Amino acid sequence: MPQINLHATPEFEHALEALMRGRKLTSKSEAIRCAVQEAAAPYLAAPRRDFSLLQGLIGRRSGAAAKRRAPMAELEREIDEEMERALRAPRRAPARTTGDKA
Repeated sequence: MPQINLHATPEFEHALEALMRGRKLTSKSEAIRCAVQEAAAPYLAAPRRDFSLLQGLIGRRSGAAAKRRAPMAELEREIDEEMERALRAPRRAPARTTGDKA
């Protein structure tokens, strides 16, 4: 097992001792392993997300278009359209602005 050395503040030492007393742990190493495993548990259990639908969107702009930044709304619209095409979802009607009257 690899060894990790660290410099601990008095506050860290105090908290570590409290954890050891509260969990009835016999060593600082055991207490640190316990704390790290508990802190990492949500990250280890989280499902991996598939971003493959978004591949290629960033590098698509080149030349003069790459130097001119598109407005955020345009980029969001482009991503939405790409996602809808990829998912073959029906296109939604654009949202009405507050000034439109039905």
